[in-house]
Amino acid sequence: MKNIKKIGLTALAGALAMTSAHAGALSVSGSMEISYTKGSGYHDTGNPLGQANDITLAASTELDNGVSVTYKNTSSDTTLTGDSELAFGNVLGGTIAMTSAGAPISGIDNMTPTAFQDAEGMVGSMTDVNGGDGTYGVRYTLSDVFASGIKLDYMYFPVHGTGDATGDEGFSGGAVGKKEAHDLTLSGSVPGVEGLSMGAGYAELNYDVPGIQDKRTEGTIYATYAYGPLTVGYQVGGVGLQGNGAASYKNTYAGISYAVSDDLSVSYNTTTSRKMTGNGGVNETEQDFDSFSVSYSMGGITFNVADADCSNCSYNAARNIDQTALSMSIAF
Repeated sequence: MKNIKKIGLTALAGALAMTSAHAGALSVSGSMEISYTKGSGYHDTGNPLGQANDITLAASTELDNGVSVTYKNTSSDTTLTGDSELAFGNVLGGTIAMTSAGAPISGIDNMTPTAFQDAEGMVGSMTDVNGGDGTYGVRYTLSDVFASGIKLDYMYFPVHGTGDATGDEGFSGGAVGKKEAHDLTLSGSVPGVEGLSMGAGYAELNYDVPGIQDKRTEGTIYATYAYGPLTVGYQVGGVGLQGNGAASYKNTYAGISYAVSDDLSVSYNTTTSRKMTGNGGVNETEQDFDSFSVSYSMGGITFNVADADCSNCSYNAARNIDQTALSMSIAF
């Protein structure tokens, strides 16, 4: 019997291996629902926005020998909530989206040019602008304000820090002590000045933790200038924490990149983050980052090298770290 099974499986494998498949078809079907649920008591602290998802992918093809092949996969809330987005275009001149795929100010946290890695991207950690990034909310984007080339991007979070959307008629995440948040940015090319781009952003995150934390405010402004293969950039950002643990952070970023060819680029970046605590900011720790990056592309494959170091890493005095990274990425 075992030999018969082996003969049968071998014959089937041979039949499939020695034939080709015709071009197949892929279809997508499903449904989704957006909801707003307001309650009382403990659940009232959660994000009232919800999203239910149900998507089915179905594919089919046929081999030259007449054997048909089909595939089907159905995904629901548990696999589709991450960074979900439902967008409506041509609304009030722009786009309105229900999304958790980023936040306006987090998209411009460091706009200095780099070949591979930001100065602070590999070693240490710092407090910089982030807004309600990662929280499900309502986003309005106007890509060209009054034909000026400037983009307006605003996002409202009913309760920040609650993560991606859960099922409809439900509450997303736990957010005891957290309230609404707002994100607003303006960015784009400067009219009449070729190669110059600028942007600014502001975020406000509100809390309800009496005597501990009241509010977090964030702001940033940047400028980049490209001239031929050379691009330079400078940016300043700040974060303020109000309440019992009041603190402020001032961050400065600078970078320069050069495109040696269409395939090879190099860059140098530096970041300084200053943390101030106590009355009048008398207690101060300054954290410094430096990095050098190289990126080389060859067809669909890209090789990257970055060397970075920081001093007073993660605002710890005398903690110094150096790190070198190599990477290879392939585009399919």
